[in-house]
Amino acid sequence: MMAKTAADERSDLTDLVDYPRETLDIELKEWIDLSDKVAQAKLAKHIAALANHGGGYLVFGFCDDESIAPDRPADLASYSRDTFGRIVTRYLTPAFQCEVQLVKSSAGPTYPVVLVPSHGSAPIGAKADGPHDSKGQPQGIRAGTYYVRKPGPKSEGALGVEDWQPLIRRCVVFDRDSLLADVARAIQPRSEPSVPAVADRLKTWHDESEARWRSIVKKATALQWPVNIEANHCQLSYIILSDDGIAIPARELQQILEQVNRDVRKTVWTGWSMFYPFTRPEIAAALHPEFDDGTGVDVLESNLVGDGNFDTSLPDYWRYSVDGRATIIRPYREDRQRSVEGTGRKAGTWLSPETVLRETAEMVTHARIMAERFEGSRVAFQCTWRGLAGREINDFDGIYWSPGRHARADQRTTTGTWDVPVLAANWHEVVAQLSCPVLSLFGFTECSAEFVAGQAPKFIKL
Repeated sequence: MMAKTAADERSDLTDLVDYPRETLDIELKEWIDLSDKVAQAKLAKHIAALANHGGGYLVFGFCDDESIAPDRPADLASYSRDTFGRIVTRYLTPAFQCEVQLVKSSAGPTYPVVLVPSHGSAPIGAKADGPHDSKGQPQGIRAGTYYVRKPGPKSEGALGVEDWQPLIRRCVVFDRDSLLADVARAIQPRSEPSVPAVADRLKTWHDESEARWRSIVKKATALQWPVNIEANHCQLSYIILSDDGIAIPARELQQILEQVNRDVRKTVWTGWSMFYPFTRPEIAAALHPEFDDGTGVDVLESNLVGDGNFDTSLPDYWRYSVDGRATIIRPYREDRQRSVEGTGRKAGTWLSPETVLRETAEMVTHARIMAERFEGSRVAFQCTWRGLAGREINDFDGIYWSPGRHARADQRTTTGTWDVPVLAANWHEVVAQLSCPVLSLFGFTECSAEFVAGQAPKFIKL
């Protein structure tokens, strides 16, 4: 199977090839003869290490110093999912599947990016030696070794407790989540109201973030969008709850969001992820004080509103605080000029049910993974959709919806609080409770947890 070609959409992965860097999550490789057995063994070692690190990327076409590698091949056909599947099957256990994308850079050239998933309840080990050299020593990878990522960055065998501890912890968490999910399936996944203090705190965060966003929009003189985004957008917010409170190290927040982003993509991935910290200088996420007067906790903020041309992207604005509060504000994809040209529908006249469900699912999944990571017990949500009046439900992919389903109300806000295990086991129900009230304004009464589950396979577009 060939790698998927670079999409017309600007993708999260574009950031990897526009600004190549080596980190514990990212391994840069020059152009390699993938038919070479030693090269395959070396790649297997890196794939195992990235999987045992919690997932990551192999990016081809760059040197270790982050410069563009010479000798670019004329044909990238060998950089395929099947090629890397054979490498994994030959050398690693338990087996798993890597995805491969051919990502077009902003400068024009296309580069292969291999998406390595995280290990599950068991770490990834080497089951076979690489080809032996003239002295009988294996090259590239050694059977029985568990490789991890280490500062450098480099991929080496796990040795001491500092290597094994995070790996074992992820395995334990994976099993714990599976057990909690089994228990939660017996729980009625109803939303329960937060205590007033929590509800008020979330509403204050939601409203203050919107006010900050509106002030940014007013100053964005280069903004080009077919409709008034102040009147046509959605805002999705959550707060992680814990008896001891949530404390995320500010210096680690950006890296944590990058890692969580990879896990979210197992459920939702369109190529334009929520809470993705881009690194391009003019749009890179940056720490801010919570309030304009310099007070409050540290908040990582990403502002894409001022980036004037959004033909292949979205003018997102999001904030993530070190105490576990999150919000994202984005206009509707349906209103983008590319959508107008692709569907023949005027901006501001329609709304996609699949997009409403998918974006809610992405936010719920993100909240659950962050809550698990920081031992949160519950998550409270507040979601607002504005600019609904007069829109008709329709969709991007030729899905047939009965015509004439227009909204008369202009906005809808939904709220709810769920235990973290319920978010894992019954996320279809959670998404339905948060988003179906929006679709009901269009007279769409068939929305339910079962409907969300039926739409879920479409939530991964790559």
